[in-house]
Amino acid sequence: MSNPFDSIFGDSKEDFQEEPFSPEYFIEKLARPHADNVILGQNGSDFDPEPLRKKLIAKLAELDMQFENKLKQVNKIQETNLKKQENFRRKTKELDGQFTEVDSQYHELDKVINFVSTKVVHLGDQLKQMDGKRSRAVEAKELIDYINEAQQTGTISSPIFTDPDKIHEAAAVLNKIHLVTLDLPEKEGKDFSRLNMVVQSITNRLEKELQTEFEKSLHFYNEQHHIENMHKCAATLNTPCFNAYKSIVNNFISIRLKTPFYTEDTFEEVKNCIDETSHIVAQVFSDREQIMTRFIREMFDKQVYQKVKISIDAECFSSPEKYVPSKLKHNLITLTTLYSRAMKLASEDLAQYDNDISFANDLKKKVFASYLNNYRKAELEYLTKSSEETLHEFYSSINHDKKEQADAIQMHIKNVKSRLNNLRENMSASGTNLHEQAEMPNGQLLSFNVTTSLLDIHSKAVHRCSLLADLKDRSSIMKDIAVSLLNNFVKDHLEYAIDYYTAHRPPVDSRNEPVIGDFLITVGNASVTYHTLEKCFNDTILPNITNTEVQVEVRKIRQVEMRRVEEKISSEINHCINSIVNWVKVLLKSRQEKDDFISDGCLQQPTGACNEVCRFLVTNVLGTMNGPIDGENLQHVMMELGVRFHGALLDHFLTYQYNVVGAMQLIQDVHKYTATVKRFKDPFVDELFEGLNKMCNLLVVDPDQLCEFWNLGSLAHIDHGFLVQFVKLRADYRRNNIQSKLPPFDSHVRL
Repeated sequence: MSNPFDSIFGDSKEDFQEEPFSPEYFIEKLARPHADNVILGQNGSDFDPEPLRKKLIAKLAELDMQFENKLKQVNKIQETNLKKQENFRRKTKELDGQFTEVDSQYHELDKVINFVSTKVVHLGDQLKQMDGKRSRAVEAKELIDYINEAQQTGTISSPIFTDPDKIHEAAAVLNKIHLVTLDLPEKEGKDFSRLNMVVQSITNRLEKELQTEFEKSLHFYNEQHHIENMHKCAATLNTPCFNAYKSIVNNFISIRLKTPFYTEDTFEEVKNCIDETSHIVAQVFSDREQIMTRFIREMFDKQVYQKVKISIDAECFSSPEKYVPSKLKHNLITLTTLYSRAMKLASEDLAQYDNDISFANDLKKKVFASYLNNYRKAELEYLTKSSEETLHEFYSSINHDKKEQADAIQMHIKNVKSRLNNLRENMSASGTNLHEQAEMPNGQLLSFNVTTSLLDIHSKAVHRCSLLADLKDRSSIMKDIAVSLLNNFVKDHLEYAIDYYTAHRPPVDSRNEPVIGDFLITVGNASVTYHTLEKCFNDTILPNITNTEVQVEVRKIRQVEMRRVEEKISSEINHCINSIVNWVKVLLKSRQEKDDFISDGCLQQPTGACNEVCRFLVTNVLGTMNGPIDGENLQHVMMELGVRFHGALLDHFLTYQYNVVGAMQLIQDVHKYTATVKRFKDPFVDELFEGLNKMCNLLVVDPDQLCEFWNLGSLAHIDHGFLVQFVKLRADYRRNNIQSKLPPFDSHVRL
């Protein structure tokens, strides 16, 4: 019977030969079921361990044999490696010795090479010296031959002086002859005049030829070979023998200055011409900086100065009073533009050609001096005339004669008391007043466009001053501009508008309903204009005078002017509030019936006087104030108006007596007043009217309960004596002996 495990172990040799050998994998393979299903007694067969044991013993023996064979192979390989290692050490030692020997030979060879190279260099220097001496000897002999020939025959026949293609070589030889002639002795019997004449004649001829050659190439400077030819001619003429170098430089500059301009932008054309000329000069001449400095200065004299002279009217600066604002403005703007571009061109664009810091100052003095010396006078004259013109055009557009009105305002201010007295006398009969009959302007006397124009005029003047004014005079001119702004804008426009409405406003005690619309618009515009001016002043003028001697003075002048404007605006607002409160008093006095608060029947609605007052406040006051006045100004005005309105109501209420029904009628009126002042949106005013409501409750509460209400809520903040005075308005005050039921003074807690 065959061993069922033969098929399992048949290929085990290959398993042992796999690298690396895995015992776990081998045992795993043994444990796997075979296809014959004989392992572990599968399919009902019995498991016989003996064949497996025998096979394992055989395989272990086989493994021992393979191990022995592998061990022998390893030992053999180790022996072979040891032999190779020994051979390698031996060869390495031999090569190391050979390397040491070769390195020593290399050092020896390097010493020999250095020695030989030193000798060769020394020999070369000697040969060079000998060749130089020989060349100088040959050259000296040639020069002596030329000198002897010229001295004896009066000419030099060498072809080098007649060949046009060798003009530069001839010039070099002639330059050496010239140097020799300078050292010839002047002894008696030794006449070298003929030699000097020959040298001078040849020099003049070559000089003319070189100049002609240079000028021919100058007209074709865009071609590189002509540039090279110009460079050779310039280098040849820039030697002691010739005197025409300055002449070709002058000719070069003269021709370059005649370069035509193809656009009207003179400064851009000048810059392009200078850049192009610099490129040529760098390739032709050796003294580039000197030539470019001279060319730039002459270019500015010829082009920039002429441009300025043609563009600006000099008399406009020397006699500005003769010119209209538009002409002054044109010349100031033109001067600013030309000056800024000229300074930028001189100090920035051309700095690479001329680093001399005095160049810009020289340009400033030579080209712009006559204009800058009179700049202050022209600027201030323009500010005055242009401001006057702007204001005149505005007042003419609204058919307002400012001069006549200004005279009337002054007359009004001087005689205000007498006029008011006469006014009151005339009012008693006709019910009208002089102010109502005065002619009002057709439109507002303050214009945002005028404000913008005046501020723009002076802001541009500040910019011109920072650019054109000399440093030592700049702060002084800035002060003059600031004063001009305050005079032309604040006095002649802002204050004039306020003064005009002051002169034409109705008196506080007028018997006619005040018309506050135009006035509030003027006040609102004045406030906006005032803040706009202040911002312009802070952003434009003050930064330019910081840390100067006029800073304190200008701030003081501005402070005085601004304070006067603020006081006038505040005064007019106060007058407006007084007029409103006075009209409220008139309405209350004329519309409040005597029996409104003492009758036995309640209207179940506010009284006519209350309705009329509230209508006036909502329609004519609140509807008019929202818009012209805003922000914190509106809040302050509303609070002041609310406080005075509250006072007027108290004074009015104190003139009446109240029964229970009348007190209820009063409470209805106070509720109406409270609802109206809620639109004022001021917490303090709301608190005042809340207290007024509480006080009115004292008129209807049972006399025995007065003590309970006395210190309740906002009543605790009201003076004890005033509360007693208000309670006395009750019709039953004496009848019910209320005085005895009031709390004592010490018990009233006033917070």
